[in-house]
Amino acid sequence: MLRSLFAGVSGLRNHQVRVDVIGNNIANVNTVGFKSSRVQFREAFAQTLQAASRPPGGQGGTNPQQVGLGMQIGSIDQNFNQGSLQSTGIATDLAIQGDAFFVVRRGIERMFTRDGGFQLDPEGRLISATNGFMVQGRVYQDGVLQDSVSDITIPFGLRLAAKQTTSTRLAGNLNAAAPVFSGSIDSAADRAKPENAISVAEAQIGVYDSLGERRSVKIQMWKTDANKWSWRVDPTASATVQRFTTSAASPPAPIALPAAPAGFEIKPANVRVTSMTGDAYSTPGDYTVAAGPPAQVNFTAAMPSSTSVNISYFMSPTTPAAGVNSGELTFDEAGMLVGRPSARAQFAIPGAEPMDIVLDLSGGAAGLTQFSAGATTRSTPILRDQDGFSSGVLQDFSIDALGTITGVFSNGSSTPLARITLAEFNNASGLLRVGDNMYQESANSGGAVLGLAQEGTQSTISSGMLEMSNVDLSQEFTALIVAQRGFQASSKVVTSADEMLQDITQLKR
Repeated sequence: MLRSLFAGVSGLRNHQVRVDVIGNNIANVNTVGFKSSRVQFREAFAQTLQAASRPPGGQGGTNPQQVGLGMQIGSIDQNFNQGSLQSTGIATDLAIQGDAFFVVRRGIERMFTRDGGFQLDPEGRLISATNGFMVQGRVYQDGVLQDSVSDITIPFGLRLAAKQTTSTRLAGNLNAAAPVFSGSIDSAADRAKPENAISVAEAQIGVYDSLGERRSVKIQMWKTDANKWSWRVDPTASATVQRFTTSAASPPAPIALPAAPAGFEIKPANVRVTSMTGDAYSTPGDYTVAAGPPAQVNFTAAMPSSTSVNISYFMSPTTPAAGVNSGELTFDEAGMLVGRPSARAQFAIPGAEPMDIVLDLSGGAAGLTQFSAGATTRSTPILRDQDGFSSGVLQDFSIDALGTITGVFSNGSSTPLARITLAEFNNASGLLRVGDNMYQESANSGGAVLGLAQEGTQSTISSGMLEMSNVDLSQEFTALIVAQRGFQASSKVVTSADEMLQDITQLKR
């Protein structure tokens, strides 16, 4: 009789545990990154009243006779199914799509979470908003992703050094219907002839020197044969302006240009400059500027003050190599560029490193072509995709699906700062909950396998979103009804056993 009583009591106790788990699930229906749990029961020990027997010859055997002794908790499993994603619009809110976990640090201890509600602390470190734990990742140093895992910091105020332009791409179409250029490309009068209007094309782009200063490079192109075009770097478009101080006490002496870097010569630009006005000298005149051997070159300057002179000039190689600052392009009958000519623009900048820019002259749809565009249509070459930039300060950042944190600088350039580390486990259900939406490794979870999104794990990261709880209310309320009925039925067993015991104690009457 006591067996049924204790069996009923085990049902009461363990159904109460199931209600506790269901209640916790329902309470966390709006908890970010929460994973629901479920209770599974198992049968307790059974008391054997009679063992099984073998068949004795001509008759059958007998089965064992056992009475169960109630039930127990078999397991409380965690359900790590994907939760729905909710958009927040906050860049530091992150959600994982997949089975991985974010890695955070508390002191020397690592913890794991699906809650991507992160924020920045006063030092620019990315932390968990619920407890301040440091989000872990791999950082970039000088553009190289480091192997070690450390705290992620967004260094606002970081200054990005200027990068000198080293390459640019020449693309577009040169009109095959254009006539051959007549005359000399160096003659302004020839360039102005109406018959040469569509025989000349120009492409210009801003480039950056080693100091981050923006310079202008212009490529001049003119048709020299049915399928050939010549090109050169326009010296005046690559000129630089220098300011020199003179003396106002007497007529200015010749002004010496600075020495050119080794291997370069100074070529004065064809600039018409007027004499100074509004100064102590009433007679306008030209001022002599010494350009070194050979002879002096006369300049007159529009002077911003009575003691300074602005001078424009261009530096070019003394012994240009093939394809340096000039060259020739040949097209086949189909209008496609023949080969891949080597082309470079080289010139020096006073006070900065000499510039050496590779001109990508690849053909095809993304490069240069020579298709007919009509007898009056001008060619459309374009210089694009230069790789230099001026210095800038970090102003903003973004996070992509691979967990790459990219800094956006005031000069419009961007550079990767870090990548968020993710962790996976052989048995995620074996993780130990420690509160604050955090998990720790346990003896049955296996060690954390650290990796990056789409590298070592198939999970991806969504920025500006949070993963919602995966609690299914309809399922939980159904399970609550079942648990309640199980509890109620177990209580009936207890009351029935109690009544039977009471009847037995009254037999003495």
